[in-house]
Amino acid sequence: MKEKSLPLVSIGVASFNNAAYVIETLDSIRKQTYPHWELIVVDDASTDNSAALITDWLRAHPEVKGRLLVNNPNRGICFTFNRFLAEASGAYISIIGSDDLFLPNKLTAQVALLEEAPASVGVVFSDVCKINAEGKVIVPSVYATGEIRPFSGNVWLEMLKTNFLGAMTVLIRRECIDRVGPFDENLAYEDWDMWLRLSREFEFQYLPEVTCQYRVHGNSVLHRRKAVIIDSSLRLLQKHVGVSVEGDAIIARHLRELSEQLYLLGSPHSVTWLRRSWQQHRHLRGLALLLAAQLGVPASAVTSTFGIIKRLAGKGPSASH
Repeated sequence: MKEKSLPLVSIGVASFNNAAYVIETLDSIRKQTYPHWELIVVDDASTDNSAALITDWLRAHPEVKGRLLVNNPNRGICFTFNRFLAEASGAYISIIGSDDLFLPNKLTAQVALLEEAPASVGVVFSDVCKINAEGKVIVPSVYATGEIRPFSGNVWLEMLKTNFLGAMTVLIRRECIDRVGPFDENLAYEDWDMWLRLSREFEFQYLPEVTCQYRVHGNSVLHRRKAVIIDSSLRLLQKHVGVSVEGDAIIARHLRELSEQLYLLGSPHSVTWLRRSWQQHRHLRGLALLLAAQLGVPASAVTSTFGIIKRLAGKGPSASH
């Protein structure tokens, strides 16, 4: 089949301060066996030389249909991917961070699957391995560990429990994104909110092979902004309250657990979320944490007290001699 008769895939790279890795990312895209794709890199005002490296790489590879856009000032990951979407012209959408890697057959395998799938399937995703900063494989298969499982079909409830797929493994029909709307720029990260909105409207299909490498290193977003990520998670979950009884129960559990995590991290937003959790489910631990947060009591003091009480309760009454 000729290249022009194949559906165009738009690949969006979100670049931010990954000068050490971005060329590897771009090279992994260039090595795709699928021939019909365009590359749009959006640099989010990097303070290193990422933009210069990307410019030089594009100049060195004129065969690549690609371009670089630069945000000024820094706007965040969701704005960055929305800017990519505004420029993308492909029938299928694929996104990746500037430190992760595609394996060569990624697009070939996923396009073939989506082309054969019914229109009800809007998203294809696959397995991923983890690599360290030096590129050494540290987890050959995320799903083989058993810590998370992939699901196909109507996955909304499972997705509500946990984000079980990696953003770089996904291939999405553009028309499906147009249906549910762009990335939410009020959030600190892009993927879980989008997957939840897509899974309410469309089916997901799992491709059981490793197609990407996810890099774990000290500069990763999750390492740097844990409290901000948790606050965004709580806000995005509120969009799905009232959809179903089962969904509301899952959201309530997240609210209880994540609001406590925010308090442990010393976030000023913890009071708001602890209060909301207490209002929904009035339990003693929740009330104690809410009052402690309102009074400015350090989380370490509260958790230490809880630990002492738990140990004392576990001993029970002493036997008399």
